[in-house]
Amino acid sequence: MGGMELQLFNQFQWDRASLRIECSDRTFECGDALIEEDVDSGQRTWRWDVLAVSISCSQDQAVRSITFHNHGVHDIHMRNIGLEWKPMDVSPYLDARSYVQLHHSQCFEKLAGVRPVHRPNDWSDPAEASSMVTVISRRLPGEALLLGALPPYEDCFVSFPILHESAHRDGAFGLSVQLASPRRMSSNSEEVLAHLIILHGKEGNLLLEQYAELIRNRLPQSLQSKRVTGWNSWDYYAGAVSERDIVENTRTSQEQFADSIRYIVIDEGYQSQWGIWEAGWKFPNGLKALCETIRADGFEPGIWTAPLMVNCSTSLYREHPDWFVDDKAGNPYHVSIGYGSMAQLDITHPEVREHLCTVYTQLRQAGFTYFKCDFTQMLLGASRFSRDDITPASMLRELFSLIRESIGEDAYLLACGAPYEAVIGFADSHRTTGDIHHYWSHIRQNIRSMFARWWMQGTVGNTDPDFAIVRCDRTTDDVLLSRRLPKKPWHSGANWYAGREMNLAEAQTLLLACYLTGGDMVLGDALQHLNEAGLAILSTVLQEPIKRGVPINLFDYDGDDLPIVVAQGEGRKLLAIFNLSDDYRPRKLPQPFAGLKGPHEEFWSRKPITILAAEEIIMEPHTAQAWWVSEA
Repeated sequence: MGGMELQLFNQFQWDRASLRIECSDRTFECGDALIEEDVDSGQRTWRWDVLAVSISCSQDQAVRSITFHNHGVHDIHMRNIGLEWKPMDVSPYLDARSYVQLHHSQCFEKLAGVRPVHRPNDWSDPAEASSMVTVISRRLPGEALLLGALPPYEDCFVSFPILHESAHRDGAFGLSVQLASPRRMSSNSEEVLAHLIILHGKEGNLLLEQYAELIRNRLPQSLQSKRVTGWNSWDYYAGAVSERDIVENTRTSQEQFADSIRYIVIDEGYQSQWGIWEAGWKFPNGLKALCETIRADGFEPGIWTAPLMVNCSTSLYREHPDWFVDDKAGNPYHVSIGYGSMAQLDITHPEVREHLCTVYTQLRQAGFTYFKCDFTQMLLGASRFSRDDITPASMLRELFSLIRESIGEDAYLLACGAPYEAVIGFADSHRTTGDIHHYWSHIRQNIRSMFARWWMQGTVGNTDPDFAIVRCDRTTDDVLLSRRLPKKPWHSGANWYAGREMNLAEAQTLLLACYLTGGDMVLGDALQHLNEAGLAILSTVLQEPIKRGVPINLFDYDGDDLPIVVAQGEGRKLLAIFNLSDDYRPRKLPQPFAGLKGPHEEFWSRKPITILAAEEIIMEPHTAQAWWVSEA
């Protein structure tokens, strides 16, 4: 790398990591272990009196597999295994002020993005560990290192906490790999816990591209499908949706978009109660008849469920007390949300498996071919299950395997909320952002996560950036843009229904970002209430599919506020620049685009352009501009 000092490369080598194992009754430190080295295979083993941990190499020496061995005569209740590269206390050490980190949250509930290593920002605290993958990047002179987990994902969750030499976080730092696998390990047994990779280079995006390729090559090719399109009831109607609403939007979809949309998805609000996934009173003709209506208009029916959530007021909960998970004290583990107190089904219970198999088999028989499965991450808060020899990682994997078996390989399965490591390989699509709503506060946060997870599209299947919505005062005359919501100001760290509702420019910024992901495009407005302007905007993002866009300045100093994204279309590129900040900002097109002669085309208006701007463009807050760039 041009003779530069490779600080990241030099510090984070496998043979420099220390090891620590936490069990329920004892902690094992590497200083107390007998270390065995196999020079030929590259395997290293830490051995104690009753257990051992080994790190073995793949044939190309790139992938490391971590295996836990219980060679004692008693079961061991494992908690966590940690590999640590502690901060160096001598020069040259890694100065936290000079580095940024790609933070990848475990599921969509929390944000993903690039953040300082040493300082909290308005969306994340570096004390929160990145999950599944992280990238550490030094902007100048340019060095990056990726640590990531690879398929097959085993019975643990992998995270990467930053280790600071001081509580002030402004000094030296190191990294750790934490393998969380709280379960009972039988005597005289061994388990592979994780497959890990370290990649090193000049630029973080290139490492993410390499990482994506490694994942893709270890997954079934059947997951590499084209993006899907559809309409979903949730964002506009929420739980108030009725059968009439579904029928109206199905007809409008047929009139306005025809072959551009494939699925009509019924979200929350149709069911009798949570956990009873049958038609309630607002759907008097039942789910089977509604599927027939949707299919008669040329679409495929889809349905939302929360597979493990059961309302505590149902007969299902009352009559099967042993079907549900518990907290640490052995009491029922309940989650209180806006729909009441919810219990969680225990997938390790054989009768629960039979019940869920019946539920999803019947939904498929009713005619549904798209399944959005939500809220499964809530299981992570529980502590006691029917079985104690697997963790929630394997439980969720078994759940999605059961759902897949019940609905068939040809059905489309969206994992919404499940930790990525638990469901990659089973789901066709994965939600990558928080819930969208027609507020700039939601848009700003979601775009950050979309672009930080750009590499997932086409790697783990498709990505779902949540709904493409356009309703605002310029695109509809509907005065009820949503149910009545409280008015509250935006403030740092809070985005839920905060600030004002979006305007037209902000809606276009959202839709352009969704389109640039190359992922699924699912509409979420009441289509019959949109005017010609709103329908035209949606038609634009339902046009030709593109390959995933790359935020080329993701790790740069301005990448968070002013992302630049380039995507490949059919014989042309799509170039987009964003200003997500709250102020006017100058922006110059990157090379080779600045001053490039055409013919080109403005994205929204389709206006021909003979030459792209060579000078700075002054961008208004919360806006984006995009051009189709000729490759002729």
